[in-house]
Amino acid sequence: MLPDKPWKPEAVLVLGGVIFLSMVAGMLGLTVLGRWFPELNQPGGSFLHFVVGAISFQGASLVWVHLFLRHHGVGWREGFGFSKDRLKWVLGLTALALVVSAPTTMALGKLAETVLIRLGLTPGLQLPVKLLQAGPSLGQTIVFGLGAVLLAPVAEELLFRGILYPTLKQSGHRQLAMWVASLVFAASHFNLMAFVPLTFLAMVVTWLYEETGNLLAPVLTHVP
Repeated sequence: MLPDKPWKPEAVLVLGGVIFLSMVAGMLGLTVLGRWFPELNQPGGSFLHFVVGAISFQGASLVWVHLFLRHHGVGWREGFGFSKDRLKWVLGLTALALVVSAPTTMALGKLAETVLIRLGLTPGLQLPVKLLQAGPSLGQTIVFGLGAVLLAPVAEELLFRGILYPTLKQSGHRQLAMWVASLVFAASHFNLMAFVPLTFLAMVVTWLYEETGNLLAPVLTHVP
């Protein structure tokens, strides 16, 4: 079971605020660059948008989380359970979660797409998917892989499962904390078609973190 964490609610609010400011700084930087280089405002500029977004959100999050841990006087292992203890059991439970979550998440995505189309709405793809469909170069593919497949899962799991969920659970309402953290995670992607699948995935990885106490399990489940 997941042990209680020493996260102070006020420190969590500050963490959210500085990450938001980092994202705003990234968007302002793109706006300024767009004035000097108009081609960045064209569809082909999406890759740069992805890079700046990854740096200003996920990259900045790693830095701010490190400072967050120092503020609480704990290390990464103590803070998020990164450990070799019971590693085989953690990996086995992760594999089981992947077998269940991957096809279910895909099915929910297809269902959401069908519902939106029947409602007369146009399903919008997330930026990483659009970039893959555009046929990126080898260099772009490598950068995309590092950002979307490695950096994003680590940063998002640190924030939503590693920090937000345990903080909300301090209220004594575990199920409510799980739902709120999962809904906030899904909403943070700003994609209507992905909202239900991401909520389901978030519930699965939150359960994994609660059962294993090791954030490695949610990160590995999040990667695909």
